[in-house]
Amino acid sequence: MALGSQVANASLISEITGLTHDIFVGDVKNNVRRESPTASLFTDALPSGDYRLEGQNMVFAVYLDHKTGTMFTNGNLPDHTAMDAVQGKITPVRRFARLAIDNFVEKRASGPGAFEDLGSQIFDLLWDSWKSSDIRAAIGPASGLLGLCESRTSSTVFVIKDAFGNTGTNPCSHISPNSILCWYDLTATAAIDGAGVVSSIAHSTRTITMGSATTWEPGDQLAAGDYIYFATTSNIATDYFVAEKDLAPNGLGTIVDPAAAVSTVFNIVESTSPRWKPFREASSTFDHLELTEHHQKLAAKRGFAVTPQTDVCITFPSNLAQLGRSLMGFQQQQYKGETLYGGYGSIIISGMEIVPDHFFYHNVLMTLNKESLFRINLGDDADFWGEDGSMWSRLADFDGKEAYVREYMNYFCNHRGANGALTGITTDVTDTGWEPVPSY
Repeated sequence: MALGSQVANASLISEITGLTHDIFVGDVKNNVRRESPTASLFTDALPSGDYRLEGQNMVFAVYLDHKTGTMFTNGNLPDHTAMDAVQGKITPVRRFARLAIDNFVEKRASGPGAFEDLGSQIFDLLWDSWKSSDIRAAIGPASGLLGLCESRTSSTVFVIKDAFGNTGTNPCSHISPNSILCWYDLTATAAIDGAGVVSSIAHSTRTITMGSATTWEPGDQLAAGDYIYFATTSNIATDYFVAEKDLAPNGLGTIVDPAAAVSTVFNIVESTSPRWKPFREASSTFDHLELTEHHQKLAAKRGFAVTPQTDVCITFPSNLAQLGRSLMGFQQQQYKGETLYGGYGSIIISGMEIVPDHFFYHNVLMTLNKESLFRINLGDDADFWGEDGSMWSRLADFDGKEAYVREYMNYFCNHRGANGALTGITTDVTDTGWEPVPSY
């Protein structure tokens, strides 16, 4: 370029940043899509019908014995036989999500200098959070147990394990940075001893770093085996601090309870009402023969067949891969010219399609009776609270506003004994790579 070229001077336009700026187009792309067949099963559960949540408890009655008293005689009538129904109950639970917007930031994040309306982005993120909660609630127990501490590295760093208390299941699928966690001290106090905000997660090692040692370990130290829950705030001393402990809905961790961790469900004791107990069986070979036999035993226990019309079979994807391997010897490979055909689109055993769920228990396969699962709401479905005329409320002493979503509901099963679980599944397929987190 010649000395004194006007082209050289023209290039300086890129440095006049006060007169030029970027124009952003399109929406913010959300690349975190979370779908769970189990959550969909509960979301789309049968209408509640006669079941409704009103008052302190929903009380229901169920016959857990079969009627007898019919007999052949020489003409004399038999005595009458009495039969009482067993009474159970469930209570509604409350679920909330809260958001706040700085009015100044909202104004700046609008127009041609923004990707999209800030309020729309925040609403989208809120309902994504709700969807994640649906997944966790459908699979987990009413105890709200998120996972267990495996080991403590420092006052802010620990390793988590065993989602929902189930050995081998990864809790990191349900935790993200900025999640608010608390921990329950099993040994020293038998109480919640600390809380904090998640700073970062190392998925490959399930290591979680908390933001503040002051709130996470204000007194006692976290130890292996202590319970991890979600919480409302990171300071356990505040008046609105609440742990999710024992406040969650009745997911599969309660309805089927694969670990047999509870003996009384919906106020009905399993030992005195054995037909209320789901059919649980420890896996040994985990192949198509074992699953067929398991379904036959479940049918015998509950009194009617396991069919695709009445049931759905769900397991972790690596378990599905193991079943696929067990069927390879029976598969017919076909070819046409130079094109080979193999693999499988789905796995069907004795007429039952096996549905994979990446969020599911790692070593469990459940067979769920769809006809006995119900989602019951107290009032309307989840929505923003706006009974004072607007869903927004002004923040006290700040130029901003807030809104929250609420729902009063619970999951219910009127025939727990119709469900079954194969537990303790071991496979030749590692779990690495099957989870919805970058653990590899």
